[in-house]
Amino acid sequence: MWRRELYGLVDMSEKLAKCCDRLKDEIKTAESYVADAGHHVGSAAEHGVDGLESRLHDAVVRCEEKRGQATEAAGRIRHFLEEKTGGAIVKFEDWKTDREIAKIENHADELEQHAVDAIVVAAHALLEAEVAIVDALRARKMAIEVAG
Repeated sequence: MWRRELYGLVDMSEKLAKCCDRLKDEIKTAESYVADAGHHVGSAAEHGVDGLESRLHDAVVRCEEKRGQATEAAGRIRHFLEEKTGGAIVKFEDWKTDREIAKIENHADELEQHAVDAIVVAAHALLEAEVAIVDALRARKMAIEVAG
């Protein structure tokens, strides 16, 4: 049992290390792009128009090479945000549904209690009727006995 847990921890720490490495690699790539842009700005005065056109061409080629990757990443971001938004909407709708269900359940509880109360009152009325019947019969019996 503990070996499986240990392997699970090792697997998780490997995943964490891979995640960190992947993020670091992407950050290094972005940093190199910023450094290259800064280098172009810093050395613009030193190079003539031909040198800048060559750099522009190289930058455009690199940009076009990465366009597909950026488009795919943007699509994944859009999909992620749509899922999160959809999930939030579903959770809100579930909450509203749960709230409505709770209201309906409370209403049903109140109606059930009303029905029980009505039955209790009706049952008591039947008991009062029974008392009245017995009292009326006793009174008639007494009247017959007295009249003789």
